[in-house]
Amino acid sequence: MMDDYSGLIVYCSHNQIDRVMNILSDHNIVFHKFTMDEGTKPSSKFGGISERDMILEEFSNGNYQALVAMHCLDEGVDVPFASKAIFMCSSNSSREFIQRIGRVIRRAPGKTHADIYDLIVKPNNDTWDDSLKNFEKSIFEKEKERYKKIGFIAENYDFVIDKLNDNL
Repeated sequence: MMDDYSGLIVYCSHNQIDRVMNILSDHNIVFHKFTMDEGTKPSSKFGGISERDMILEEFSNGNYQALVAMHCLDEGVDVPFASKAIFMCSSNSSREFIQRIGRVIRRAPGKTHADIYDLIVKPNNDTWDDSLKNFEKSIFEKEKERYKKIGFIAENYDFVIDKLNDNL
């Protein structure tokens, strides 16, 4: 478990976002959601910048420890302060996944590394019925390949691959 939540981005799905925000609140982690709902046009309400830019500025200044992202922060957004990411929902798009990783591995003053937590759910083989077994297995195999790719560039590659082999 992390000791310091500053610089954290949690990527989650629509079905997960409320629960994630509740968990962060329960642990007194100061966060802001970052979705398609936050405005992109400059506004006097935010000092002449957009709501998104204001959120990113507050995150960079440390006023928000975490951002909870849904369908955002994939491409075209510079977030050098981000140093940790939790991927709770995967993307079938390699490009999107690489963009998400890029949010946290980008160089910044004082930043020496990034911590990335990629969550994979292993289906219970006992619950697979014949009609879903191949479909679920296919999805799971893709998840494992993505996990290996990110593990390959990790400083703790041996640990990552051992965990993959031991648990999956």
